[in-house]
Amino acid sequence: MGILRLQSIVANAKQLLKRQDVPKGYLAVYVGEVQRKRFVVPLSYLDQPVFQDLLRRSEEEFGFNHPMGGLTIPCHEEAFVHLTSQLRIFFSHKKVMGIFRLQSIVANAKQLIKRQDVPKGYLAVYVGEIQRKRFVVPLSYLDQPVFQDLLRRSEEEFGFNHPMGGLTIPCHEEAFVHLTSQLRSS
Repeated sequence: MGILRLQSIVANAKQLLKRQDVPKGYLAVYVGEVQRKRFVVPLSYLDQPVFQDLLRRSEEEFGFNHPMGGLTIPCHEEAFVHLTSQLRIFFSHKKVMGIFRLQSIVANAKQLIKRQDVPKGYLAVYVGEIQRKRFVVPLSYLDQPVFQDLLRRSEEEFGFNHPMGGLTIPCHEEAFVHLTSQLRSS
């Protein structure tokens, strides 16, 4: 994430802080799949790579405007609570904990978030030639011949293991978006 990008996030966060119900130095976020629960988190979390990853995914999925004046974070409430509790422990014991402990927390949090942000009945896939973009598609697509063809090609080219917990689909992102829009409309 570049400096300009971080400045944009911080500027948006400062705008959100103007709300009276968010204490100075904190940010309101909404978390959850169906019913969004409001959390108020310290701005210091914006410096943490795992939280920056959540912000990137938030912008991709929802943008940075929320009707109730906070950011929408795309993960399950339980995963977010676990992540923030780990960050809270890190910040309270910052001098005691070493860099290896922080790396362990970040790795565990990323795995937990990635594992839990695929709703039941859906599948995570990665699409694109150079930079892989993550899509979450319904399992019902597995019954479609055109999607089965993509899966056969995926197995031949990449196998069915992806380091981030999804399948890699061998096609251009635009072609995949077009295909899924056709499957959705049929």
